Amino acid sequence: MSQLDYYIHDHSDALRLSIIGDLSGPGVVSLDQAWRTATSILDGRELVIDLAATCADEHGRNLLLCWHRMGARIIARSSESRAFAEGIVGTPIPILAAKPGWWQRLRDFLPPRSAVAANEPAQATRTGTRLLGVEECRE
Repeated sequence: MSQLDYYIHDHSDALRLSIIGDLSGPGVVSLDQAWRTATSILDGRELVIDLAATCADEHGRNLLLCWHRMGARIIARSSESRAFAEGIVGTPIPILAAKPGWWQRLRDFLPPRSAVAANEPAQATRTGTRLLGVEECRE
């Protein structure tokens, strides 16, 4: 049995509960109380359950089922947590899409290299950088 950790993320469009660990024991009671307190500020926003759990006691299963019945969007962090949640709520649960790594985000941010810059080397000068011509490059 692993410890239950949870985090509440209050966004402008949704309230996200990130749940990590087993949905069992005294942690579930604390999570239930935190969720009930947070619902006072939901104000029509979506409730998103970000789930990384693979087992639960009766209270944890009932809490997950209650969220589902209230219309919360449940998203699994892994195929194991997906199978776990689907076994409780009885409907398909999506898996959270992985974020691209820093290298991919950098490549997406930078503009593609132009054909000229890709095919000709640059030369540093006192006034800046200029492209070398084909003949100058061979010298």
